Amino acid sequence: MRRLNPVTILITLTGLAASVLLYLDSRSTPVVAEDSGPLAAVKPLPGYTETANDQFSLSANETETTTKANSEANLSDVPVPADESTQTVSIHVSGLRSQSSDLYVAVFDSEEGFPKPEHSSTTTTISVDAESVEFSLSLPNSSPTGIAIFQDLNGDGMLTKNGFGLPIEPYGFSNNARSTFGPPSFSQAAFKASEKTSPIEITVR
Repeated sequence: MRRLNPVTILITLTGLAASVLLYLDSRSTPVVAEDSGPLAAVKPLPGYTETANDQFSLSANETETTTKANSEANLSDVPVPADESTQTVSIHVSGLRSQSSDLYVAVFDSEEGFPKPEHSSTTTTISVDAESVEFSLSLPNSSPTGIAIFQDLNGDGMLTKNGFGLPIEPYGFSNNARSTFGPPSFSQAAFKASEKTSPIEITVR
């Protein structure tokens, strides 16, 4: 049997050890990405990206929900101002014919077209069958108001007049305004609605 040279054995073992070290070193060295930049070689741990995205989405949803809740709370805390531009006024009309008919109530906020119902700002129809009636109207309290009424006995929707142009159906005005010739002016019938003016008394003729 041939005896191996100790020097040869030492060289062979040294080479094997070097090969093993190179192999282990290649396994432990991190793989650097080809892209340049300080963060190019950084790779997130498996599952980190999904977890981070889920947390970000949850945080965004919580922020949106909180913002919406705060907005609704703020809106609920805002007091709604009461409508102070109108005043409910009671109207009491007397002197009517005790006949089932309609009472036309025309409300005017200016002298234009007064007292013709077709030129009024609003016209209300009240069913009556007695000599008096009482009802309520919501009227502006910031400007003068004039009221003209008539009882439509024949149901034609108009104030019936005789051949001389004089009304033959009951009619009247706020302030019980009267005029010697023709209807009274808006200024004669005008008033400002308030708690002190209620009820408004109108006696038809």
